[in-house]
Amino acid sequence: MAEEKNHLSEQYITFTIGEEDYAISIINVEEIVKVTNLIKVPKSQNYFVGLMDIRGKIVNMIDLSKKIMNKKSNDSQLNRAIIVKIQNKSLGIIVDKVSHVVHFAPNQIDPPPPSVKGMSSNYILGVAKKDNRFIILMDIEKILTADELNEVTAFK
Repeated sequence: MAEEKNHLSEQYITFTIGEEDYAISIINVEEIVKVTNLIKVPKSQNYFVGLMDIRGKIVNMIDLSKKIMNKKSNDSQLNRAIIVKIQNKSLGIIVDKVSHVVHFAPNQIDPPPPSVKGMSSNYILGVAKKDNRFIILMDIEKILTADELNEVTAFK
């Protein structure tokens, strides 16, 4: 079982935000969904885009590009979300495009570059290379602070 868990921990789901490729561990991923019928919540954080009903379960949705890049994305681009489990709470992270599952052995991952400073150094695990593209590996559990997670998951 430990060997299976270790193999899973080396699998990542890749996605794109803008021109950049990112990946998160598949262990945190519940499912990938098409974003439909977002319910806006007034006076919420700018990266919190609303609530979505997924088969009778209300899931809070955040726009990852707004959260990590402070970049306003076009609402028409909000079409794919990765539903992740963080501290026993389901959260939808909206991305531009979901690619596929890839396997990175630990020796294929370089540490984050020294130029990564501040908050981003908390959630960037490293950088891997696939098909001549760099992929930034993120620790999805550290994207939101504990207070931010409590705040966005309070809307239900």
